[in-house]
Amino acid sequence: HTCYIGETYKNNKYTLVRKLGWGHFSTVWLAKDNDRNCHVAMKIVRSAKHYTETAVDEIKLLDIVTTSDVNHPGHQHVIQLLDTFTHKGPNGTHVVMVFEVLGENLLGLIRRYKHRGIPIVFVKQISKQLLSALDFLHRKCSVIHTDLKPENV
Repeated sequence: HTCYIGETYKNNKYTLVRKLGWGHFSTVWLAKDNDRNCHVAMKIVRSAKHYTETAVDEIKLLDIVTTSDVNHPGHQHVIQLLDTFTHKGPNGTHVVMVFEVLGENLLGLIRRYKHRGIPIVFVKQISKQLLSALDFLHRKCSVIHTDLKPENV
């Protein structure tokens, strides 16, 4: 399914604004939540069965993470799943996940500093937030993050 700017989803609740990124599994779009009048990140998964099954597993994990101990300090440092739904396109049914919009990832920050090192004040802050998030995932959600890399931080 080829998506386009201005396309709407879930009975006009979401409107695509611009493409944020893409990969083998899905495409992520900046979208406007027309009900709440704010921006969200919409991950539209490819319709093939394998991708759909993987997305359903991801949603199960994200549901646990989103609803687990919201008072743990690490909870605020883990991405929040806001909504999920399916979208019927010409090539099949797509799983769609809606997330809060985040800022630049660690890889972007590394590139911004031209791979010469990030200021120690940022390193300390990122390390503290990352360790707090991992503590939350492990202790409160029984989840082990198996894909830690700069583009996921």
